[in-house]
This record gives sequence, C-alpha cells and structure tokens, in this order.
Amino acid sequence: MAASNTDKKRILVVDDSIFARKITTDIIQSSPRLEVVGCAVNGIEALSLVEKLKPDVVTLDIEMPKLNGLETLERLMKEHPTPVVMLSSLTTKGAQESIQALKLGAVDVMAKPHGSHSMGLTIQRDELIAKVLAAADVKLASLQSMIRSTPRQIERSKPSVALRVGSKFPVVIIASSTGGPRALRMLVPELTDAAGVAYVLVQHLPAGFSGPLARDLDNLTNLSVREASEGDSVRPNEVLFAPAGFHTVFDKTGTVHITSDPPVWGVRPSADVTITSAIQPFGRRLIGVILTGMGRDGASGTRLIKEAGGNVIAEHESSCVVYGMPRAAVEIGSVDIVAPLQHIGEAIHGVICKAAQSDASRSAA
Repeated sequence: MAASNTDKKRILVVDDSIFARKITTDIIQSSPRLEVVGCAVNGIEALSLVEKLKPDVVTLDIEMPKLNGLETLERLMKEHPTPVVMLSSLTTKGAQESIQALKLGAVDVMAKPHGSHSMGLTIQRDELIAKVLAAADVKLASLQSMIRSTPRQIERSKPSVALRVGSKFPVVIIASSTGGPRALRMLVPELTDAAGVAYVLVQHLPAGFSGPLARDLDNLTNLSVREASEGDSVRPNEVLFAPAGFHTVFDKTGTVHITSDPPVWGVRPSADVTITSAIQPFGRRLIGVILTGMGRDGASGTRLIKEAGGNVIAEHESSCVVYGMPRAAVEIGSVDIVAPLQHIGEAIHGVICKAAQSDASRSAA
C-alpha cells in the first residue's frame, strides 16, 4: 500500500545549483516514503525554511554563497537540530570538508548526484534514498548527544606496556556506517594501547573520503592510524582504515589485499567481507565490534568470529544514531557484550585482559 502524505518523511533540499536541486528533488520524490517540502538556494534561506517547515531531514550542499554548507550546518545544529545528509563534490577539498561536516553533526555524506549517465544516476538514486531514509530514523536525542560530545585531544606518548599478550596479539575489527565517523572520533581515543592490539576499521564512506578521516583519527590517539594499502599487515598498536570504495581482505598469512570485488549488502568496503577473510589467519584472536549503522553488514561476520572462538561487542541502541547493524548482530545471537559507545573502549580492553589471563592459565597448566 502506498504511503500517505502523513507517513512520508519531509525533506528540505538545499543547493545553489538549479540543476543539482532538480536532480536531488527528482530522486527523493521518486521514493513513495519521501517528499520534498521545500528548496533553498543558500544557507540563510535554509535556516529560515527549517524553522518554518520543520523537515525530518535536510540535504545540504557544501559550496554555497552567503552562508556555505559548513556554516549553515553549525548554526542549524545549535538552533534547530535536524538530521543532515551532506552532498559533496568528489574532490580532495570536498572530502576534507565532508569530514568537517561529520564533526559538526551531519549524519552522513555522499557524492552529489550528477546525472552524467543513467547507470551512475541509478546507483546514486538508491544511495541517496537509503541515506535520507536512515537519517529520518535518527533519534534526535542521540544526534544532540553526539553534537555535544567532543573527543579528547591527546599528546602523543610512548605506548603503555602494562599488559603483554605475546606474539599472537588480538586483532579488533570495528564496523560502522551511518553515524560511524562521529562514533569513531569518540571511540578511537579510548582504544587501549596497553595490550599490543591491532585494529581494523571498516566504515562505509564515499570513495576518497577514508584518507582524510584516517588522518583526522590519527591526531586523536596514541595509536598510529592510516589507510590500508595493498601488501600491508596488521601490527600491534596500529589501526588500519579500510579504503572507501574497495574491499579490504586478508590472505591466509594475514597480508592485506585491496580488491574491487562487487559490493556486499550494497556497500564496499563490507565488514562481512573483511571479517570472513580474517577468520583463517587470526581465528580466536579476533574481536568484532559493531557500531551504529543502517543495514546488517557485519552480522554474518560476527557469527564466524564466535564459531572461531573470538569475541563480539555491539553498540547499545541508546547511543546508536541508527540501530541497524548492531541489532542484526544481536538478533542472530553472536554478541557477547552490548554496551553504549562511551563504554565500548573499556569493554574491548576487558575482553583482551580476560583472553590474556586465559592464555596464561593454559600455558601454566
């Protein structure tokens, strides 16, 4: 049955380009669950229309006259907090600005629909509709909490050596999607460097955006954070960030390979692809962490981690921007610990300590 007007999510489209406004509007209007209730050509007009129309979601261009997208977003989150999907050009500058938008409270980012050819536009149509629908389901309390939270700034120091777990160090794979960049900025500074742990981050992002986010995270932690490359290997006290637009997989020796295999669950990178490949080289050393995000990427992988003897942690619904991926993992029964975002770093450390103590006991027996 078609959605009634009262059931539809109400969207405000903000872009100074009449061509971009039309494409974005046409895509959104093609979904029976969405309707465009207004358009704005600059940030000043957008702020006025948000107050008047009270949309469920705003799609916001970055480059605009009078008040640009970042300035508009910052004021919007202070004056009328509303879920925002940023539409950005696929350039280095656009990627850096998009990361800044995520810091300011945007729910998600994507490349601006360009309509250059039918297949590309179809892919962008599906992505835009999915992101807008996910943003519309964001809990305002979670959004406001994320806006208020600021990750602690750190000074680099020598990694702690309080806990040693031998050569077979733990490998933690963290998966996230909608709301993930902001969550990672809160979690990564809390990740333990005391156990010689290796980390792998799989975050759904537009191609070209993972490098700037990895560099941003690197400035927030004692750990070394870098975008993964072909031939890399996991190393203690390092964080590999899966490149956007590609799958990151491990061969049987634990060597990293970057592939262009088809998307899984509609995404690339896919956490399920990464986790599945990690089972053979790492086995029970694996710890899977599923953070906020729409869909179910990562859930199948967590089942494999459990079967291999590893551990799984999922973010609690109360702190998720979108409780999709963690819910899927919980529902299949593969999660050991459910915790709000602010306690996940502590939970990871606890699992590592418990495993280390268990290994020590077996060695002494």
